[in-house]
Amino acid sequence: MTRRLRMGVPLCALAVAAIAAGCGSSSSSSKASSSSGASSSAGSSGSSGKTYHVVYIPGLTGNPFYSTVACGAKSVAPQMHVKFSVQGAPTFAVNAQTPVVNAVTATHPDAIMISNDDPKGMIPPLLQAQRAGIKIVNIDGDLAEKSVGVTNIQSDNAYGGQLAGQAMGKLIGGKGTVAIIDNDPGFPISEARVAGFMQAMKQYPGVKVLGVQYSHNETSNAASIVSSTAAAHPDFAGVYTVETNNTEGAITGARDAHVVGKLKIVGYDTSDPIVKGIQDGTVSADIVQYPYGEGQVGLQSAVKAIQGQSVPREQTQPFVVATKANVNTANVQRFIYKTSC
Repeated sequence: MTRRLRMGVPLCALAVAAIAAGCGSSSSSSKASSSSGASSSAGSSGSSGKTYHVVYIPGLTGNPFYSTVACGAKSVAPQMHVKFSVQGAPTFAVNAQTPVVNAVTATHPDAIMISNDDPKGMIPPLLQAQRAGIKIVNIDGDLAEKSVGVTNIQSDNAYGGQLAGQAMGKLIGGKGTVAIIDNDPGFPISEARVAGFMQAMKQYPGVKVLGVQYSHNETSNAASIVSSTAAAHPDFAGVYTVETNNTEGAITGARDAHVVGKLKIVGYDTSDPIVKGIQDGTVSADIVQYPYGEGQVGLQSAVKAIQGQSVPREQTQPFVVATKANVNTANVQRFIYKTSC
């Protein structure tokens, strides 16, 4: 999963393609496709008077990213004559998500939108759903078998990692030791975020990047990694936290190690504690996706597929780089993830 911030140095120079409102740039990245936001052309779905049934299955329930995807879909469901619902499991695991998919398939909705918990492990249940005539729309991560699903809608994670690397390099002045905290190895989304970051760090030969350390998605582990790294490396300048829990853990670790302000935390995805960390300067910068737009485009794509219309196989959404300087602006706030609609 992802699934799912930065510091007070002038970041306008790194806005490159980020949508940093505080830097006066536009609200969509140069990598964003024309599919971002709700498309009015998809509103013809209900012209026949038929009501469609679409179910969204998140990676897990209670996660701000997935909750925001659902909110985006709900925002366009009435105008598209869609009965939209959300069903999920409280844990991020194939053995938790598979029974949910099977139960939803048994009700035979017109389409399933899903943020899969494993690109390989979720193929069998979703293939079964597709063979039953249910359209599959992948949100925030494709399956390894691309014939399962009419489209995949997600941000360009490698590009997001590059934005994080550019932010980090500027924040630490191109020198010092930097750590990377990821959940676990073997997940394409987080690996792309790390690869993009490493690519950007090549521009800063004075920076020593430590090997990736894994928290297993536990905030306490991420906190320990930060505090132990601070103790072992006097020149510890920055930490790139690839997912939400790691950023939250890094905030705690920085406080425990008494390096708040000195240590630059650059995160990926948001939550209430992360937004607070940006606002008070503990988090220097955060790469924020647009799950609300993914939900909107996901539902539109599902309806088009149900109607037999063509849908692009790959669709993307923009980013913003949130900082203390811009996080409270309307332009950035529309990207911030929600726990409820």
